[in-house]
Amino acid sequence: MTTTQTVAADTYVIREALPEEYDAVGRLTYEGFGHHLPGAHQPDEERLGLLLDAAARAREGVLLVAADEETGRLVGTASLLPFGSSLSRQAQEGEVELRLLAVLPEARCAGLGQKLLDESARLAASRGAERVVLDTAVDNETSQRLYRRLGYVRRPGREKERPAPKVQLVVYTLDLPTA
Repeated sequence: MTTTQTVAADTYVIREALPEEYDAVGRLTYEGFGHHLPGAHQPDEERLGLLLDAAARAREGVLLVAADEETGRLVGTASLLPFGSSLSRQAQEGEVELRLLAVLPEARCAGLGQKLLDESARLAASRGAERVVLDTAVDNETSQRLYRRLGYVRRPGREKERPAPKVQLVVYTLDLPTA
């Protein structure tokens, strides 16, 4: 029997990952998407490489983590990738793409996803981006509700059909304040 730990978002700090944390962030990303669970669908080789290679995401953009202020334990992550990054699949000129937002199952429902999204938008704006773009699985209603609540708008005109067995994606953008 497992127990669920309740966490409060205010006990966590959102910051850039340290190089010595990259392997842990890769594992966190994999687990945050639930691939470690018994019977879970396993990603293809390309997706697995993307999930685990946090160092590449840090080189290409900004790798954020949610870390417990007392213990340093990492429970969440998000990657901010600029237009032109080889890891970006949606960003257009003037945009920063948020990818691989993941929070460990035991730390969900505490506001950490929102804290990661808020810090991502703040960083993107401070770097001169006009908007944040992201995509998510068409059936990921939980995430889509969060995005809409934070002001993200779905952009069906930017969505592209993907060949099976790939999951269809929906695209959202958030316009950032201009200086």
